Amino acid sequence: MRKLFLILLSVIVLSSCVYRSPFSDEPLFAAMGGDGDIVLTIDTKRVREGDFSSLIPQSVIFDRADRVSVSLGEDRYYGALEGNFGYAIVDAALAWSPEWKQIDDGERYYRSRRTGMEAAVPVSGALVFSSESYLDAVSSLISSRRTVIPPATSAMMNASLAALYTRNAEAAVKAGVGITADVADNIDEIVLFFNEGDGALLVSGCIDMDSSSSARALLTVLRNELVKSIRERGERPDFAALSSYYTQDDDLVILSDISIDIESVRGFISQLEVF
Repeated sequence: MRKLFLILLSVIVLSSCVYRSPFSDEPLFAAMGGDGDIVLTIDTKRVREGDFSSLIPQSVIFDRADRVSVSLGEDRYYGALEGNFGYAIVDAALAWSPEWKQIDDGERYYRSRRTGMEAAVPVSGALVFSSESYLDAVSSLISSRRTVIPPATSAMMNASLAALYTRNAEAAVKAGVGITADVADNIDEIVLFFNEGDGALLVSGCIDMDSSSSARALLTVLRNELVKSIRERGERPDFAALSSYYTQDDDLVILSDISIDIESVRGFISQLEVF
């Protein structure tokens, strides 16, 4: 899929106008996410300028995108690239590319001849794509959008280098923060914020469990996994300090500025296989 996006963007004549997001009331990705979906959003502009630029590919598409947001289901995905993508520029590029077939179905968009992925620019500054239906994606994200991610949560996600939101237990295990499969089934919701701090990649967030007893079980698992990781590095755990990294508030487990292995994050992002 990465190659497909590179083909798409490599034929775009780049505009010199300054991009301003058309979504000022709430982030575009706030309308993403079904019950089993994983929502991942990355502030690609900030990531490129920071210490963890290797997390995103050095390519035309990411160089021109200020933000990439994806909602990934079991066998489908949709999302948007926000940046300097104008109607005329993208439309002309796709129309002239042999890789893409023009579709006029009440609205003009383009379908990849090789993969079936559909894409176009419904509003200036947002390149919407979908593995199934571009029109459904536009409806969900723009024309008939409905807020899925709570405003306070989406605002914090928008302020982070990268963020993840899901009610998918399997995704929680793969997120690389120490959640094990035996407690993942009791997770109702998870939101993680990834940011930089003192040269490290830090994760904060909260995990909403189905009960306070499930939260206690998860808290024990997370603390034990963290101690195990520290000892494997040949270091001595500071238990007083570690107790502040994971705390419990009824059925919530709260994560606070935990240093995370960058390879864990890279591995999780690569599993999305959208780009």
